[in-house]
Amino acid sequence: MGANALFQCITGKNRISRFHDEKGHFVDLAALPHALPALLSAIARRFFNYRPRVPMISYQARREIEMFLGPHTRMIEFGSGNSTPWFALRVGYLYSFEDKADWYEHVQQELKRIGVQNVHHELRSIDSYADLSCIHNESLDFALIDGTDRAGCIRAVLPKIKVGGWVYLDNSDKDMTRPNGDLRRAETALLRAVENRGGSVFFFSDFSPTNFFVEQGMLAKF
Repeated sequence: MGANALFQCITGKNRISRFHDEKGHFVDLAALPHALPALLSAIARRFFNYRPRVPMISYQARREIEMFLGPHTRMIEFGSGNSTPWFALRVGYLYSFEDKADWYEHVQQELKRIGVQNVHHELRSIDSYADLSCIHNESLDFALIDGTDRAGCIRAVLPKIKVGGWVYLDNSDKDMTRPNGDLRRAETALLRAVENRGGSVFFFSDFSPTNFFVEQGMLAKF
């Protein structure tokens, strides 16, 4: 079983190779050095259930995002995790919504461990997951979409983003065999908003921690 598990850890499905995202894009050349830390962390997760305390997104995207975070940043993430305490230490205020009770409790314990007071961490049902009626329009600087109902979350969060704000959609290469799947609808909605608001969009075909295969992430600026 150990050998089989390792084999699954270093081989790929639904893509040309481990070095291609599911849209068929080869890994960004600047991201090639991330292959080794991605492999090592994937093995650590598989055999030791270890996950680094960082967002499980593209290494490149994380570096770009960290550059515009600061004490005045107000942000939201859909899908809490190791990203939550990481962001809490880098922004002024964080809304974090989660729909899995066990993961919510895990994150709650991590937030208590580091003693932050700037996070609204909420366990939500699927029905209310993307409800942002509690947040004023044009009040957020950044949104990270990495959870349930990503298309619904994109539609809900766009009016809340300030001029000059950012939205990151993780796994924007998924659902390629399902043209009307959640990720395809989410990407379409985000691209349309960028066009309508005169924004910019950046794509990253890169590895991420604990995943030894390339995925695409999409960062939009408004």
